[in-house]
Amino acid sequence: MAWEYMVREFNVEDSDKLLLVEEFLNVAGSDGWELVSVATTPTANFTHLYYLKRAAGSSAEIADLIPPSRV
Repeated sequence: MAWEYMVREFNVEDSDKLLLVEEFLNVAGSDGWELVSVATTPTANFTHLYYLKRAAGSSAEIADLIPPSRV
């Protein structure tokens, strides 16, 4: 099976932003994306990298998801 991957970076320094991350993951999940890993960067603002995958050829485009600039 072929996969396509997406990596999104979120700065979740403020707890309010956690709801945006949750919203992003729910939208991505409804479009067939599966969260496979989360990594925290060693920076002062605790940036998290979210790694997602889905079967290649799924209908929704990556660009249709919540843009990382909202977070």
